[in-house]
Amino acid sequence: MKKVLLLAVAVLCSLVARADEGMWLLKLMEQQHLADSLRKAGLQLPPSQLYSETGSSLKDVVGIFGNGCTGEVVSPDGLIFTNNHCGFSYIHAMSTVEKNYLKDGFFAKSRAEELPTPNLTFTFVLAIEDVTAQVEAEARRLGIDKYTRQSYSFTSKMNNELRKKSKYAKLKGIESTLLPFFGGNQFYIIYMQEYTDVRLVADPPLNVAQFGGNSDNWVWPRQNVDWCAFRIYADKNGQPAPYSPKNIPLKRKNYLRISSKGVQEGDYTMVMGFPGSTSRFLTSEQVALRVNSINQPIVMAGWPVLDLYKKYMEKNDSIRLVLESTNMGLGNVVKNYDGMIKAVRNLKLIDEKRHEEKRFQDFARQSGKSEYQTVVADINNLCKTYQDSIFDDNLLYATLGNIKYPASYRIMQKLLAALKANNRQDIQNSSKALLESYDKQLEDFTKDYVIERTLLLIPIWEKNCRLPISRSLQVGNPYELISQSIFASRKKLEIFAANPSIETLASDPIYKMIKDIDELSEKLEGTKHFKMAVHPLEKTYVRGLEEMYNNSKAPDANFTLRMTYGHVKAMKPRDGVLYDWRTTLKGMFEKEDSTNIDYIVHPRMRQLYEARDFGRYAREDGQLPTCFISNNDITGGNSGSPIMNAKGELVGLAFDGNIEALSSDLKFDPELQRCINVDIRYVLWVLDKFGESKYLFDEMEIH
Repeated sequence: MKKVLLLAVAVLCSLVARADEGMWLLKLMEQQHLADSLRKAGLQLPPSQLYSETGSSLKDVVGIFGNGCTGEVVSPDGLIFTNNHCGFSYIHAMSTVEKNYLKDGFFAKSRAEELPTPNLTFTFVLAIEDVTAQVEAEARRLGIDKYTRQSYSFTSKMNNELRKKSKYAKLKGIESTLLPFFGGNQFYIIYMQEYTDVRLVADPPLNVAQFGGNSDNWVWPRQNVDWCAFRIYADKNGQPAPYSPKNIPLKRKNYLRISSKGVQEGDYTMVMGFPGSTSRFLTSEQVALRVNSINQPIVMAGWPVLDLYKKYMEKNDSIRLVLESTNMGLGNVVKNYDGMIKAVRNLKLIDEKRHEEKRFQDFARQSGKSEYQTVVADINNLCKTYQDSIFDDNLLYATLGNIKYPASYRIMQKLLAALKANNRQDIQNSSKALLESYDKQLEDFTKDYVIERTLLLIPIWEKNCRLPISRSLQVGNPYELISQSIFASRKKLEIFAANPSIETLASDPIYKMIKDIDELSEKLEGTKHFKMAVHPLEKTYVRGLEEMYNNSKAPDANFTLRMTYGHVKAMKPRDGVLYDWRTTLKGMFEKEDSTNIDYIVHPRMRQLYEARDFGRYAREDGQLPTCFISNNDITGGNSGSPIMNAKGELVGLAFDGNIEALSSDLKFDPELQRCINVDIRYVLWVLDKFGESKYLFDEMEIH
């Protein structure tokens, strides 16, 4: 009895220690005993108000912004908030040097001024249904193995069939996705509705929204207002419709109320959104594989390219506009991957995983299930077998995969196939297409920064690739090879296109170089073969871990609707250093550096700051709050997510994590991991005082 009681206490303590960990699928709230933990943490809402498919809940106010972020509805008229870096690529596509909405910002003064945003969508979740039984039954009927039943070809077909039979089938804009959870031990289908008329409402200038740039990325303290606003439009019936001047703002019964009270240290917070991907059920060798064979080659090639981009972006606004979006995306990935490598090392995560594996082996012996007893060793052996091939896969992608060509390789292949088949019509069409491709791609191929990037990346590949098959690839300098090529000039290409031949194209030095790179890419399939071999083993290991932890772990993130909870909390990242949990606008001027493009202060910000024109958004001490940190468990995809208080009111927007805990996708660390949030009072101040979009305050409900 004493042993049983001690075991019960140990389990209870372990659950309490992990209480703030997890990106919880609220559909499983009851199954994973989440409601009690939420109440103990401080939630003041009934759990049914977090997620419900029959009544009003917070599920209805949060959606997928574009293709990879989160946004939230903040008014009954479809006004949505998200991060500036989420709207970045869409606003970039709308911008020109003359009318640069990225650099200069944009604030509508009425609904008539709100701008249509091409290709932007906003998607609401309607329901999440457990379809594990149907998937397993269909897989057995077709004789599909454990790996293939998680493949896109199988799940997409089932997804389409289930959607057609669902009660949502006739809705406009209906979408669905069928995904594996817990390593493929469970399957859920998510029904969604997508709106395609989304318009830009407000966007701060770049050096306001992204003050600190890549220098401050993944770093605390912060003072940037990483936020922008859009509005969803619909047809007169409130249904999704393509852009039309006749469309009206989407009416929503449920939307987020805003609290201007602010937060205090220790306050309960929750974040709801669409975290992209975590991998917290890995073995020790899988963690080593992630940092050494996936992250390392991306980092190795990424930092030199970022330095190159910075040099060119400082030259003029035209080049800066061209490179802005690419630079931001690459900078985010490289700094994240580099931070993960260092965090895994500093936190000794691989050793921690080895300890977990020992506990699992003890559990496996006690369980009596033979499949658990060898699974860790089998996974770890696979990692060691494929580590060099996966490294070269990623290095090839990060280096030679970034080379620009004077024309499309795909069209070259089509022309070659047409010549071999002696199909005159296809030869004529492909020859014409090749000339058109040359006209489109040559300018990029000959840009100074493209040439310099190519010459920078080739030696990184040659010096660092590991396998003999990789080292056998001889990559020439494409800018030297081109003089001997049919792509040396348009006139030379025209002569070839008028009378193309297999011999000329197949022996062309540029074609041969591209072909060799492409063929190596096909041969370096370590990542593909590793995934096929490891998936069934992962399914077994994850199932075992869930049993060992008594179903107390949330499923890995997979860009589905999740909720995390935590508290506002300061951070002690290392000995002798303590970070406060909040910042003010004063910090922007303490960081100001006119020689560093990341730290240039916008003149309007200076004017308002010096006038102390903070209005009702100031703290009790007269300072303007900017950002705060909490220990909510988030990752990429949560960008733009609302951070809410215990009453479900909006108090800020999550926009970043901290570099000290970038191993969090592999293991949550409650002491170090922090979610960086822009304070909603800072957002409202920028919208009101800086942007003067006064009309929006008539529709938001601010307490």
